[in-house]
Amino acid sequence: MHLSVAGAVGLVVAVGVSMVLGNLPETLPADESAEDAALLYADGQALPADFADRHPSLVATVHAELQARYGLSAEDLYDAQTRPEGLRVVLTLDRALQDAAEETSGEAGVVAVEPGTGAVLCYYGAEEAAGADLIGAESPHPPSSVFDMVTAATALEAGASIESWWRDGAEDVTLAAAVRESRPDAMDAVAAEYGVEAVLDTAEGMGLNAIADHDGTVRDLAEGDYEGLDAAGFGVYPVSVLDMAGVYATIAAGGVHAETHFVDRVLDGDDRAVEPVQGIRTDQAVAATTAQDLQFIGLGRSEAIADRDFFAVAADYHGTTTQSWFVGAIPQLSVAAWANGAAAADGGGIPLWRNVIDTAIAVNGYEAQQLPGASGAGDDLTDGIVDDEGRIDPDSPYCQANPDDEACAASPSESPSESDSPTPEATSAEPEPDPEPDPEPTSAEPEPDPPTTEPEPEPTTPGCGWPWC
Repeated sequence: MHLSVAGAVGLVVAVGVSMVLGNLPETLPADESAEDAALLYADGQALPADFADRHPSLVATVHAELQARYGLSAEDLYDAQTRPEGLRVVLTLDRALQDAAEETSGEAGVVAVEPGTGAVLCYYGAEEAAGADLIGAESPHPPSSVFDMVTAATALEAGASIESWWRDGAEDVTLAAAVRESRPDAMDAVAAEYGVEAVLDTAEGMGLNAIADHDGTVRDLAEGDYEGLDAAGFGVYPVSVLDMAGVYATIAAGGVHAETHFVDRVLDGDDRAVEPVQGIRTDQAVAATTAQDLQFIGLGRSEAIADRDFFAVAADYHGTTTQSWFVGAIPQLSVAAWANGAAAADGGGIPLWRNVIDTAIAVNGYEAQQLPGASGAGDDLTDGIVDDEGRIDPDSPYCQANPDDEACAASPSESPSESDSPTPEATSAEPEPDPEPDPEPTSAEPEPDPPTTEPEPEPTTPGCGWPWC
């Protein structure tokens, strides 16, 4: 079920990915000495003094990661008064991107994840204004068509191509068109074909950690708790904005998922790196060809961001309020933006996304990269549009494009044969030539009429909902 207006744009080249398992520099460069503070930006500068007050959930997440990966607590960290020799934590947060993210106003948030490393470069969930972190695990939102990339990945991993065909109400569409045009019935059919477990296994591998059901119960995907979830609910079941940024980062990184994280390194009093107990997990979540095809499905118009390729999906979810999503990536950065209510009215998540992407390009000097296009992998399946007798509607878009396919031939029952009606026996008892027409032939042959009553006009494709269409 998708209550949405959405569109997809994209194309990102697979970028080089390395295992991030503790290959950390032993010290900062001499000109980048870390300041004396417990928490630092990626460049070694201290976070603002009020950062923890404005972002309590984010800071709590950082401390939970420190405990899990380093076995450290807040009592181990630097404090000017009580622990001047304490450890300092260099976060993954990019100061310029974080400043850009914090320009967000209203009930909205944005997060950026680096493909291939999983480093969170900015994170703003309007916690100070809204009283809650709106983009983390504790505040998931219905993703609408933003989730369609995961469903499409499931089909591609199972051997379908982006040119496989699926039923969308009275019309048949390709997998690529179903995602680009936010065709809810078609995407629900894809999910139903491969099943809830397959879709969520794919989602978990790509970076989705949890999903909430209709009752609001959060399911931990690592535990495989899928009971009661329905294939038609993936546009409605809430997920976190952070997780969706991670999923699209996996697509941008050629199918390699790197665990999202906030801690880059921990330094001692001499600026030496403390080795973590646990590194950052990376896995080949989906095939490189799957990622390439997803990038192609979501290809964005290059003029939108300074003549560079990107992929994205935009979607609106209409519940008690309108929630607007925009999730997409360039090869170097995946960004997910979400806005609700009044914040969604003026362009929704798009301005938030653009603000972070534009800042990243300007500050970090990301070069534009041309992307390769569709991979050509997979089979052009038609199982989703054949009837019970293995036939496809001759007037369907598929048959118009593939008229020689045997499945598109008219049904034999639509053209009556002479052997089916032995009318000579009925007239053999009447030797007299009767000038009046015998009513029997007309009553026995109404069957040819139905084919002439099917000149249904070809359905027109609805607008894609994409601002640049």
